[in-house]
Amino acid sequence: MDSEFKEAKQSPGFLLWQVTNLWQREIRRALDPLELTHPQFVLLFSTKWLNERGGDGGVTQVQLAQHAKMDVNVTSQVLRTLEKKGYIKRSPHPRDTRANVITTTPAGSELASRAVQAVEAADRSFFSGIGEGKREFMGVLLQLSQRP
Repeated sequence: MDSEFKEAKQSPGFLLWQVTNLWQREIRRALDPLELTHPQFVLLFSTKWLNERGGDGGVTQVQLAQHAKMDVNVTSQVLRTLEKKGYIKRSPHPRDTRANVITTTPAGSELASRAVQAVEAADRSFFSGIGEGKREFMGVLLQLSQRP
């Protein structure tokens, strides 16, 4: 055998893969009734969240991609879908002629608020089994999320 691991459960990457798939299945179940995919939810809610916290002239597509740690091209495709659904709008940036400000429409804002409730409930349920280890788990996730 070519692997350094005798059992799959010894591989942190494979375990992360398995847990991610289990978690994403729960998130899909939470978002399906709202007719949103997980990437659509992340960018819709991030648009609302970042704009509410005040950006320098508004939130751009690049800022959304960086916030979500998503590829800029994927971000563009998802935003295009959200725009077609009437949940976001793009407006010229007041200072950067190459960028657009991304904002939620009233329908998008309302949907983002409903969706975050569903996602947070799914998260609470999924991660409830961690118990006392939640703080440490969150620390590890934060540490991993800081990688370039």
